[in-house]
Amino acid sequence: MWIFCIQKGEKLSNFRGSKSWRLILLFSVFAMVVVACGGDTAEEEVAEEAPETTAAPATTAAAAEEAAPSGPDGVYKMAIFSDPQSNNYWAYYDTESDVWTGYVMSGQVTSLYTLSIPNYQLVVNMAGELVETSVDNGDGTFTYNVPVREGYTWSDGSPITANDWQFTFDTVKGLSLGGNFLSAYPYLCEGDDGSSKNCVVSVVATDDYTVSVTFNYDPGLSTWQYGTAQGPAFSKAYWESIATDKESLYAHDAINAPVASAFVYDKLEQGAFYTWKYDANTMWYGGTTTIYDGGGTSVNWDNGKAPAFSGDFGNTTGDSFSYDSGPFVGTVEYTLYSDQDAAYLAFQNGEVDFVLNPLGVKRNLFNQLATVPGVELVQNMPLGMRYFAHNTRLFPGSDKAFRNAVACIVDRDFIINSVLQGTVERMDGTISGALTAWAPPLTGTLADCQDLDTVGKWEKAISILQDAGWTADDWGEHPGNDTRAIPPTGIKGPNGEVPPADMLIYAPGPGYDPLRNTFSLFIADYIRQLGFDVTARPTGFSVIVDIVFGAENCEAWNFYMLGWGVGIYPDSAVAFFHSRNDSCNGGFNTPGYNNPEFDAVADAFEAAKTVDEAIKLSNQMEAILFEDLPYLVLFNPPVLEVYRGDTVEYPFTDVLGGLTDACEGCPSVVKSKK
Repeated sequence: MWIFCIQKGEKLSNFRGSKSWRLILLFSVFAMVVVACGGDTAEEEVAEEAPETTAAPATTAAAAEEAAPSGPDGVYKMAIFSDPQSNNYWAYYDTESDVWTGYVMSGQVTSLYTLSIPNYQLVVNMAGELVETSVDNGDGTFTYNVPVREGYTWSDGSPITANDWQFTFDTVKGLSLGGNFLSAYPYLCEGDDGSSKNCVVSVVATDDYTVSVTFNYDPGLSTWQYGTAQGPAFSKAYWESIATDKESLYAHDAINAPVASAFVYDKLEQGAFYTWKYDANTMWYGGTTTIYDGGGTSVNWDNGKAPAFSGDFGNTTGDSFSYDSGPFVGTVEYTLYSDQDAAYLAFQNGEVDFVLNPLGVKRNLFNQLATVPGVELVQNMPLGMRYFAHNTRLFPGSDKAFRNAVACIVDRDFIINSVLQGTVERMDGTISGALTAWAPPLTGTLADCQDLDTVGKWEKAISILQDAGWTADDWGEHPGNDTRAIPPTGIKGPNGEVPPADMLIYAPGPGYDPLRNTFSLFIADYIRQLGFDVTARPTGFSVIVDIVFGAENCEAWNFYMLGWGVGIYPDSAVAFFHSRNDSCNGGFNTPGYNNPEFDAVADAFEAAKTVDEAIKLSNQMEAILFEDLPYLVLFNPPVLEVYRGDTVEYPFTDVLGGLTDACEGCPSVVKSKK
């Protein structure tokens, strides 16, 4: 599971997993630089106001260190605008898990599995293979026995073995560590009320190169492959004598902690700059990654120093491109600026190559920087969606035909292209189209109505209602594409139900988010053209959350608009639409959607053992949602980024979430032109 974030980085933390720890482990494959993606999946405040020009502060620039003789030359300079809180990965993973600490954190951990970039394919990291089947121990427990590849060492020369995983789990459990550790290694097997909880029972090194991970249930992909198997392992040889108690462990200065990375800490100057330098003795460099249109990944690592390894993962068919991992720079420099404006002014002046920004560049500044010589623009789809929700507990939202009629008449392309001037991209389902294997073809009403003109959409929406048994005193008419429809009068549901008067769409106001506010006004007008009394009501964000997520108000609204940020493993549909997660009972299923067919597929999805199986079931869930439409998914604003194309180059820039979200500026693969 993932922590899902609604607007401005607010965390719904009763989910067990988190982007803040999953994407920490997105190593650039086999270059092994840990790239942390921070604790807040934040949604940009989209009021398009040009920032005031701010002079860059008189920060002490980091002095570029000469690269080690056997290492690469060059300095990769990135701007940050908040101090990291720690250089200790244990503390970061628990109490100091902010995004800025993650950006600057060195590679003090490794993992069994990881994800390849830019396609997020599940691949091995230290594991010898992807173990997808557990062993039934016959006592209610299930064990995954995972081989660890031999011959790899931490930067201090101590071997990476299965004992590192056992030590890490034993420390997490023995010291009752919290935060993201509870997601990676859910060791609490009993709830506060004494009830049994799904948990990891043990992590044992059955020999030096076999890790046996035992659960008290048979977990699926989201808990195993995309959960514990990507959890961190620390060096036992270094940390065992330090991990005597939580306070001592978290207080330890980890500047010299061993890494599974080509970079080690160099200089840490609080309030000014932070640098990594290339480790001349490292084995963590080189390798070729091939990305396929089919979604799969091939890796080939043979640098003559570490054990050679190659493997294919996923669907390795179709066209492909390959890139080499570095690092290709000797120093990675993070310079601290007072705020975003100062950071981007420094960027504009050529002082840094890239600005690490979890929100991306605002549109006006993006357009402004486009005119600066040497600046290259990057636009990618984010993880998440903006959506319009029906309360399916109440009429008319409880009527499937009504939801489909609304989905048909709302002309999202017109609003996006003609009103919002193409500043956002349309989304159809709950899964980003960039996850090509996971996002099924559009079906149902959305597909039927997609290419219809204004008149055709209205006529089709009316026919959907009529075919479902709705009646009206007068069904109205549509005079033409340049006019509004004359709406039906006296409309009633299939059983003679009279729709409520003055139904409200709660949506963010124009000062908070002009995009969704604009959409809400158009959606209200489209629904009025179907004969329903609907008004868009600009509402504060926290007020909307209180209305739709509180059990006491779960039947006190008809429609609302908000946004979700989700993780790369698309299990969010289970949280949003499984009947057990009804928000009346404290879950995230705000529409109160209840479909036994969907629940059955969702249950099978959660138990899926392989990616192929999970993709098929995910496609089935999306197809059901295309038919039932508890959400009308609307759009997502793109992630806008800029980099200095006159000083650096990347092997790819097309990556879901952008270069900051996917690989924190990709220091292990960037090349310097200087």
